[in-house]
Amino acid sequence: MSAIVTTSRLPIIESSIFARMSRIAVQFNAVNLSQGYPDFPPDERLIEALFNAVQSNYNQYSLSEGTEALRVAISKMFTVLYSMPVDPVVELTVTVGATQAIFATVSSLVHTGDEVIFFQPAFECYMPAIMLAGGIPTALQLHGPTFLPDWDEVEQAITERTRMIIINSPHNPTGACWLQADARRLGELADKYGFIVLSDEVYHNILFEQQEHVTVFSEPRLRERAVVVGSLSKIMHVTGWRIGYAIASAALTAEIRKVHQFQTYAAPTPLQYAIAEILNDSNSYLALSKLFARKRDLFLDGLQDSRFKWLPTRGGYFQLLDYSAISNEADSDFANRLITDFNIAAIPLSSFSIPYQETRLLRFCFAKKDETLLTATAILRTV
Repeated sequence: MSAIVTTSRLPIIESSIFARMSRIAVQFNAVNLSQGYPDFPPDERLIEALFNAVQSNYNQYSLSEGTEALRVAISKMFTVLYSMPVDPVVELTVTVGATQAIFATVSSLVHTGDEVIFFQPAFECYMPAIMLAGGIPTALQLHGPTFLPDWDEVEQAITERTRMIIINSPHNPTGACWLQADARRLGELADKYGFIVLSDEVYHNILFEQQEHVTVFSEPRLRERAVVVGSLSKIMHVTGWRIGYAIASAALTAEIRKVHQFQTYAAPTPLQYAIAEILNDSNSYLALSKLFARKRDLFLDGLQDSRFKWLPTRGGYFQLLDYSAISNEADSDFANRLITDFNIAAIPLSSFSIPYQETRLLRFCFAKKDETLLTATAILRTV
């Protein structure tokens, strides 16, 4: 610690594993299946829509809560997908990516000393958001092969100070997808103990084997006490655009917007208009499961003659691979060796929670061009 920075606000948090692995991948010119972003171009109509938005001078601040066009388009998406009304005026806020939606939600609804339960392995932003809000993080471990919550364990962890539970389905990194029974049990607990639910549903449009996404809003007892976070950048294959959203009851939304306006004020206006235009075509999100199912299957088919083991992911665009038949190395060591010796990058599961370092599992992103996946699997078959 330097003389200037004597006390860290996040003393146990290190730099992002995703950025770190991507930097190393660049250094070794490795095939990068670590960070969760596509390497293929987006819909050409989206680029044209952005050009038109800039040319039409949609270049100044939008309303802090987002352009009306985009909020209405998101509301329509929820109606198409879930037959669920969302009021775009008072229940929906456009944010600078899903991560900012999570931070705005936690910052506005969690107070100093409040306890927040979340499930590990977990996306890396949950704990920092809780800590910076003055909350106390309580991590519960998910166990394979299902990686679904043990609800008796959840109830035992709830105390009179539990303010929020953060959930994630489809789950990053395992691909686990909630069942309706999970939402129902969570609803019972929320009704009994009075906590708020933050539901990270970034990959809600990517499910396989004819599954249907169980949004937390499908449970009536959670509709007024839950916040659903999503990412339009993921849907549109433009993760660098950083356009997300938070949907909640009018009362919760009012609090979220108070914080959001001082974190970023508003998301970039021309990007909002461009996405709204394409999002109004329901095929832009209805076709995602088919697209990524094909890519998942291409990736796994290419591994048939390898020494890796797996259970096909059920949702999202990440696949866990078990390397226990190859090495007894800790997952971080094996991931580093894959880069330096084989020029391919993945994320060790322990990056999402240290207790998983002995599971011998790595996360690979298959949201890539077919050529990238074929090159990657050819490499992995030699490991």
